[in-house]
Amino acid sequence: MNTSYAAGLAFGIVTALIIFALVWKFSKKYMKGKFDERQELVRGRGYKYAFFTILILLTLDLLIESFGAFETLPVTRTLATFIIILAGVMVYALYCIKNDSYFGVGTDARTYRAVMWVVIVCNIISGITGLRDGAMVDGKLAFGPCVSLLFCVSFAIILIALKVKQRNLDKEAAEDDVM
Repeated sequence: MNTSYAAGLAFGIVTALIIFALVWKFSKKYMKGKFDERQELVRGRGYKYAFFTILILLTLDLLIESFGAFETLPVTRTLATFIIILAGVMVYALYCIKNDSYFGVGTDARTYRAVMWVVIVCNIISGITGLRDGAMVDGKLAFGPCVSLLFCVSFAIILIALKVKQRNLDKEAAEDDVM
């Protein structure tokens, strides 16, 4: 490993730890919220659906690998595993959003949205930088740059789902006011 790569890696780790500490402190102070019993039940069902999604996708992944078809797929093994994990996380998040259990009672959703936008912007920058350095390894999409872009896509989907849910709630509230 050359010196500049090690220095860049160390700087990146230290920067990430500082950002994580700031977000952790900020989230403890401003993103407090409790989940009521109904929300806890919905979140439990969301975990169950996410678990079974990962279980089914990992089984398919193992079948694909056992038949030797994995070599024809355009992604590396690590990226395929990450996509499976991300699919489970997305199932959980979208199920909770659909059933009004994504945010706890009394939680300021604007703060979460702001954090999501920061994550999207940081990952776009990281993804573009990674794509410039090369997104292919042995003719397959590599883990590094593609993960950043997958995070962008997943957080964008979550933000869109939150916006659609909020729009539907506002529409229902307006209809209730008319009646």
